[in-house]
Amino acid sequence: MGLHVLITRPSAQAKPWALQLQKLGIKTSSQAMLEIYPLVDSQAKQSAKNTVMRLDEYQKVIFVSQNAVNFGVSEIDTYWPQLPADLSFFAVGASTATLLADKLSELGGNINYPEQAMNSEALLALPALQKTLEGEKVLIVRGRGGRTHLGNSLEARGALVDYCEIYERRAPERIDPEAIAVFKNTTLTPVVSVHSGETLDNLCDAIATHVNQETLYWLKETPLLLPGARVAQIAKDLAFTHIIVAQNATNESMIEALYDWRYQ
Repeated sequence: MGLHVLITRPSAQAKPWALQLQKLGIKTSSQAMLEIYPLVDSQAKQSAKNTVMRLDEYQKVIFVSQNAVNFGVSEIDTYWPQLPADLSFFAVGASTATLLADKLSELGGNINYPEQAMNSEALLALPALQKTLEGEKVLIVRGRGGRTHLGNSLEARGALVDYCEIYERRAPERIDPEAIAVFKNTTLTPVVSVHSGETLDNLCDAIATHVNQETLYWLKETPLLLPGARVAQIAKDLAFTHIIVAQNATNESMIEALYDWRYQ
């Protein structure tokens, strides 16, 4: 395809994304602009533990990402060798649902998730969340300081919403300017892939702080591959000029959007 893609995902998630691109003959470079960490603050850890120990008080549990599944299920397994009865599980997207089914095998794949889009808006459109939720207790498993749109929308439908914040997202403490320089000077067509609005903000801050403003201006004119309209709007607000929008953040959708753009 004659492309060189800069991958900005957290290190653990960057590798499978890079391998899939490389199988298609696409050159890749990686520079994480978001990293995932377990909780270190003792108060936050105790709060997550207390919430999980009350799991039987909830009617619905929502996992917002694969990271939420990895960290959340580990905590659940510690205190609930057998899941409470009559819990309904939800996941934001097929990949998160698949991982949740694998981690909680006793669910037997009985997990609600939107099959097309992969975002809070699509999840909220599911029939099980469209009905009146008056008095139902809903637990949202997420990272610290996540978006409030999902919880606010459920509360507007009558639900009693709590959060189990089970991991942390952080901007990288340092980046490799040489890796950015190699990408900038590629002889192929450069494309930056970004999987979230927070990652995009971190990318702009890191380039401005650790490289230079000239490179940031160049970056904003470089094709940018994004997972949906919400992140695309963030990119427009940041003055990116060449935006490729996938239907969702799955590898398949991102690659499909990349192909459509490349061969349109």
